[in-house]
Amino acid sequence: MSGYTVIPTIRVKDMAEALNFYENVLEFKLERGGPTEVNSSISRGDARMMVEVPTDMYSEGYNAAIAKRIGSTSPMALYIEASDLEDFYGRLTEAGVTIVDPLADRPWGQSEFTIEDLAGNWLTFWMAPAPEE
Repeated sequence: MSGYTVIPTIRVKDMAEALNFYENVLEFKLERGGPTEVNSSISRGDARMMVEVPTDMYSEGYNAAIAKRIGSTSPMALYIEASDLEDFYGRLTEAGVTIVDPLADRPWGQSEFTIEDLAGNWLTFWMAPAPEE
């Protein structure tokens, strides 16, 4: 039996704007969906996420809760491994992406930085240290 996979959903107000940011700035690849769809799948390396706009595809109460929560702050950040961390950080900084926490080495041994997307979601990109020989 294969392991379980967690695929987070980023909920946004505008799919076209979100996909433009994720594809052209954060260098994700569109796997399914598109700018006029209500649900899209994106990936960067092995990381996969869903992007979704409020719709009526769920129960009435859940649809209302989704719409209400979009744009609200959350303590959660999604961690995404990036093998090109320093170069990627430079490209995002140059592109004017909102950097919540700059690139730094952490006490637990990895390097990371956190950005905020256009909907206020936090994404932390990280890289593990090279194994010692």
